[in-house]
Amino acid sequence: MTLSTGQVVENRYRIVELLGQGGFGAVYRAWDIRLSRPCALKGNLDSSPEAERQFGTEAVILANLNHPNLPRVIDHFTVPGQGQYLVMDFVEGEDLQQMLDRRGLLPEAEVLPWIVQVCDALAYLHSQSQPVIHRDVKPANIKITPNGVPMLVDFGIAKVYDPALRTTLGARAVTPGYSPPEQYGQGRTDVRSDVYALGATLYALLTGSEPVDSVERIIGSSALVPPREANPCISEGVARAIMRALTTEPVRRFQTAGEFKIALAAGIGLSPSPAIAPIQVARDAPAAAVGVARPSVSPLPGLRQAPDTRRGKRVARILAVVSLVLGLLSWMLSCVLPVSMVALKVDAVIGSVPSGALALFGLCGGYLSVLVVLIMGILVLTKSARWPPGATASWL
Repeated sequence: MTLSTGQVVENRYRIVELLGQGGFGAVYRAWDIRLSRPCALKGNLDSSPEAERQFGTEAVILANLNHPNLPRVIDHFTVPGQGQYLVMDFVEGEDLQQMLDRRGLLPEAEVLPWIVQVCDALAYLHSQSQPVIHRDVKPANIKITPNGVPMLVDFGIAKVYDPALRTTLGARAVTPGYSPPEQYGQGRTDVRSDVYALGATLYALLTGSEPVDSVERIIGSSALVPPREANPCISEGVARAIMRALTTEPVRRFQTAGEFKIALAAGIGLSPSPAIAPIQVARDAPAAAVGVARPSVSPLPGLRQAPDTRRGKRVARILAVVSLVLGLLSWMLSCVLPVSMVALKVDAVIGSVPSGALALFGLCGGYLSVLVVLIMGILVLTKSARWPPGATASWL
């Protein structure tokens, strides 16, 4: 049963508009009458006793999450005979599906900083003492706030991971093109299912088209077009990372969102924050045996540019050569000066006090400058050879 505009539920939340609806529930924009602020209501229409019991347990877990790329869950309640509802912060902004529809494929440089932050958000969810699997990562569920921060929204079918159980009925909602094959039917989903969905999301953003549905790929009715064939501007490393994330066999994918983030950073020559330590899973390990590395709760929002390891050395060597050349020229002039003084009759030059003082000053100064310039050239040349990779002299 859907809620109508203007309806007040739980004596607190007034429905403003229906934002989206699917087979398992609906999302509404609402107004919190008590706190005078907007909020989002996510309804789950499965009203079975088992679903209601599980919903209450998982709502408490979701309400205790705290991450800069996740909206807060601030309340939950059940309407008997209608379903369960999560109340979350309402996130202003445009979702990536709307952005795709408006602009077409998006540039890699714009998209990757958003995706690595979503990797951090997923890693945080997966690292809970009871890991939380989102199970519906797609462009429509990633909003970009007016400040440019990506927010992973819509926890309507998120479920606490229990390796002893198969995916429950309420968590089997699938989005063709974004859901991995294990999410269909009675398959067992885990953290790698979210990795597949995020890889599919990145594929769609960079190519402008949804990837082929995973089940169609398995049965051989359709093949996945490699990302660089759809968009040659995609970096080779990023394309390889996407293809690995979209592997239909979970054991061959990245085993954590952190591994995916590291691969994306390496693919474009960037250095990722060391917030997440990847784990290794044996190729023949069952899906239920997958563990999750626990990342930092406050991940870095993006990537930092790796320093240019060649520019500093090149500049230093040029300075060294220039210094040595100047030193040699000074030495040559210092050698020529005495000869010049003899040719000009030293007595005549020295006989004049100003001229003599000037000649003496030039001779001493010339030799001193030779010494200084040569030492400087040797030091610069030696230091350029010993600089660590990526360092640049602070005095350049």
